Amino acid sequence: MATTRTSAKAKSEVPVHSSDVRKPLYASVGAADAAVEKLLTLPATYGTEVRRISDRVSQIPAQAVRVPVQVSSAVLSLPITVGSQISDLQGRATELYNSFASRGEKRVAGIRRSPATEEAVKRTRTAASQTRAARTSTRRAASATGRAIGDAVGQ
Repeated sequence: MATTRTSAKAKSEVPVHSSDVRKPLYASVGAADAAVEKLLTLPATYGTEVRRISDRVSQIPAQAVRVPVQVSSAVLSLPITVGSQISDLQGRATELYNSFASRGEKRVAGIRRSPATEEAVKRTRTAASQTRAARTSTRRAASATGRAIGDAVGQ
């Protein structure tokens, strides 16, 4: 994935690279795309999860006997566990952010290349061109009207 770094000026006159602005936008698109993908799998996942939870509920009495010992060992190892989890979570968050940004960039590129988008861009350019032409015609007509009025008054 080759990126070109173009700059834009913010109001504070600090140069901002457009890739620095795009990455958060791509990440948000990627996160939304991942969320939609997960939501689409919910109906299939629902039945499986209900069965899994039912199986776990039946195992609760046997697990409850072991809870005091598990809590004791968990409390003793808590400082080490929390430290490693924080370190791990920072790395995972960075990886997730980068994967969302990459996913979003691919999704945006796909949208840009879609026939519907290309048609919309073409129509927008045509409309903008027609608007500029109409503006020029209006200015010329107003100028000609002004000259005609000036000539008529001057006679």
